[in-house]
Amino acid sequence: MKKTILSAVLFLMITATAFAGNLEGNWVTKVKGQDGNNMELSFVFKQDGDKLTGAIKTPNGDMPLSNLKVVDKAISFEVVFGDMIMKHVGTIIDDDTISLKTVDSPMGNSEMILKRQK
Repeated sequence: MKKTILSAVLFLMITATAFAGNLEGNWVTKVKGQDGNNMELSFVFKQDGDKLTGAIKTPNGDMPLSNLKVVDKAISFEVVFGDMIMKHVGTIIDDDTISLKTVDSPMGNSEMILKRQK
């Protein structure tokens, strides 16, 4: 029984890490800026061993992602912007598409589709 549980846990860890590795690279989306015009954001994910890190590249500079988690096809992270924390949750649709929502944000909630940049 212990071997079965240990095997299942190891399988889930390896699967989550392998899937997270597929996220490595540049992802782009367009969002409406404060001036009403569309603004391009670039999300950069990097794999370092079993750890996934990332940042959002904006016209105003890079913002690191914190508490980045990937479980199966679910992704979540936070972005600290000044004294605000913007939480993001999403779903990995396929190898080239992520559906992402900003939730509990003082700046308002939003939805975006990230596309892998080739």
